[in-house]
Amino acid sequence: MGEQNSRSRHLIDLEIISAIDLIPTSDLSETTLMESRKNQSKMLPQIDVTQMFPVTFEERAVPSYFGGPDIRIEIIKPSQPKYKKMPLYYSIHGGGMVLGSPVGDRPSNASLAAQHGFCCVSVYYRLAPEHVQPSQLQDCYSGLKWCIEHAEELAIDTQKVALAGSSAGGGLAAGLALYIRDQKEFDIHHLRLRSPMLDDRTGISPEHPYAGEFVWTKRSNYFGWKSVLGHEPGQEGVSEYYVPARANSLAGLPSTYISIGSIDLFIDEALSFAKQLVFDGVLVELHVYPGYHHLAPMFPNAHFSQEGIKSSEYALLKGLELL
Repeated sequence: MGEQNSRSRHLIDLEIISAIDLIPTSDLSETTLMESRKNQSKMLPQIDVTQMFPVTFEERAVPSYFGGPDIRIEIIKPSQPKYKKMPLYYSIHGGGMVLGSPVGDRPSNASLAAQHGFCCVSVYYRLAPEHVQPSQLQDCYSGLKWCIEHAEELAIDTQKVALAGSSAGGGLAAGLALYIRDQKEFDIHHLRLRSPMLDDRTGISPEHPYAGEFVWTKRSNYFGWKSVLGHEPGQEGVSEYYVPARANSLAGLPSTYISIGSIDLFIDEALSFAKQLVFDGVLVELHVYPGYHHLAPMFPNAHFSQEGIKSSEYALLKGLELL
């Protein structure tokens, strides 16, 4: 799409505008999915974080509590523990429910482990469309429950547990938080949602005049939701554990941090979710970054990326009473 025809290019923050030319926007579909997966794994080669930070890295296969296949998790810990019992940071990767792996989250998890003494665990959940819900919920829950049940072995503090996710991972994290709240088997103490994918109805609602033109589009979003739900988005009776925006009440969730770009497709659903959290008596911190799109994390040194790193870190440490 040329600059003349673009509806929102003039709104993009200049520090992050180059991403949309480096990685042209294309709608994800069944025919392009395999190619996209290949390209993504080339872009994210195996990153050895032990060379970059004073941390240890381990992969484990843990059992499913639902009779599914074993689940791979990555565990990153500080080489020199800061605490006898470490706070746990459990992260769920993005990728529209159909792409991605924890590899992209490794550097930020390793940084958190090295700097603040966290045990950082990320989960390889099964991807759609090969696997539909509740596969993703079950994998994410099983990985976290295993950590809680093996707290002594991992040297983690079960009273300081944070759950985090970006994009699709943000949607899965919010759904998982609701499931944990209702199961009452253990607690989480902070929820971090970055550009979260919370509402299947966005894929079928009228085109937003400015948001979602670049990177992750309405059509890609429709494909992602249809793939993970196994049916058309927008139908009645879908579980709030799969689509957190459909929850009747968000009461009982822990302190929640939400960040989103003003031209990100998910802007409206993030604002609605924050409003619902406030209404339901949950401590919420919301940041809307002007002119930021879905690829903003590619620019960690940009002004609002730096602001986001600082504010989300403060919210995390405060939420877990580590300040």
